[in-house]
Amino acid sequence: MRKPKPPSLTRFLGGRLELTLSRASLSLALRRTAWAAPLPLAELSLAGTFHPDVLAPTLVAGRLAGLPLSVTLDDDLVRLFMVAPPGNARGLGDIRAVAALRFQRLYGDDLAAWRLTFDAAVDRPFLACAMPQGLYDALLDLARTHRLALIVLTPRFVTAWNAEHRRLDGAWLGVAQDGAITLGCVDVPSGGGTASLMAVHRLALPAGADARWLRGQLRAVALRHGLADPVAVKLVGRPLPGLASPAAGTPILTWQQPAPRPTAAQAFAYLFGGGQRAG
Repeated sequence: MRKPKPPSLTRFLGGRLELTLSRASLSLALRRTAWAAPLPLAELSLAGTFHPDVLAPTLVAGRLAGLPLSVTLDDDLVRLFMVAPPGNARGLGDIRAVAALRFQRLYGDDLAAWRLTFDAAVDRPFLACAMPQGLYDALLDLARTHRLALIVLTPRFVTAWNAEHRRLDGAWLGVAQDGAITLGCVDVPSGGGTASLMAVHRLALPAGADARWLRGQLRAVALRHGLADPVAVKLVGRPLPGLASPAAGTPILTWQQPAPRPTAAQAFAYLFGGGQRAG
């Protein structure tokens, strides 16, 4: 058996632990270097709630202590929504207040139980994300207990958007996950340029969903948000049965694997970690 690299060397070479979390399952992998393929460490089923103890058998020996920890959350664990910036905003506090009000109007929940972050803008709608405070605390506890550096914590949609939005060429982005697609509905400026994210829509996939069904759903979503029908949809993730071969007249459906992780320049991908070491 090959002897694992010391955590300090793995960290120097750009290695990290990668945790992928959904309501139903989690996976933990070790990427020994920035360019290496991930090495699976754990694949576990969950009963809907994540608790740090489930990973104790994998991490308890301490041989991985000191490594950076990157966490990817399925979109069903968070709430993604767009916020229209106020015309009279005087600072970040005003923008945060508008984002909080938008969250309460959409979901009717007490924001004290959620952790809110956003990609603030004053000249266009911007994306906001709310994550349960309890889940955030559990991930901090995991990092603190096993002496890991929690550096990245991001929903799948945000990771895919950061990787793909400059290459959409007018297409919408669809991020396929278990039983659903998160749609990033875009609008291209009349004079050309990079597409702007105008809406995020979570689309549940019923049994037997096919390309014709998806076309109808896309038209309904476009109408709801006051957008033109998409000329194409770039679907990121594992191919879904029935959606790989579009029927005549259906928007083009193309599959592409997302970038393995965001880069330091993609600031919004660092939603909650803040680069601070836990523990």
